[in-house]
Amino acid sequence: MNSNIKTILKSAMAVTVLSAAVYAVLPKQLPLTESLPLSHAKASNNITVVGQWASIVGVNNWPAVYVNLTTGSQSLNYNGQVVFSRFANATLSANPGFELRTVMQDISSVSANDWLSGTPVSSLGNNEWYEFDLSTISIWPIQPITVLVGNPSGALYALKLNNFSDIQQRVINGETQMKADAIIEVKAL
Repeated sequence: MNSNIKTILKSAMAVTVLSAAVYAVLPKQLPLTESLPLSHAKASNNITVVGQWASIVGVNNWPAVYVNLTTGSQSLNYNGQVVFSRFANATLSANPGFELRTVMQDISSVSANDWLSGTPVSSLGNNEWYEFDLSTISIWPIQPITVLVGNPSGALYALKLNNFSDIQQRVINGETQMKADAIIEVKAL
């Protein structure tokens, strides 16, 4: 037999042996009717909470933005589980029937089981989950706070303040006004 044919046959045998070995260690395919096992954390999504213009002097009179964490919808009328209010719509509170709790861990590792060990809070504002620097007009989140939103049954959502965007300042009739959009990450638990 010529040496080229021997080399080709050896190569073919090696490929056959390798294919058989790979096939033997491949995971078995589930039937199409079975559910796939969940092996990763639930997905989260970002919501931009569109801030409202208001006077920087009237911190308590800032128009509230109500957010439904299930749909991501926002309203200036009561709706959803949480409300963003006060200065630059950066203070977070729970709507009636819901509670807030905080945990000091990244949202990716939070689960519904963290509800019992979370710290109950009525609201989160400046120097609690964000910091504001008036000299540079910048607002940034304090990390790694994750907020759990739940009801008497337990945790429903985890949310994290990622950053603020579209930070603007203007003067109307001699009054300084400001707005900022809060970018939050939300995960259903």
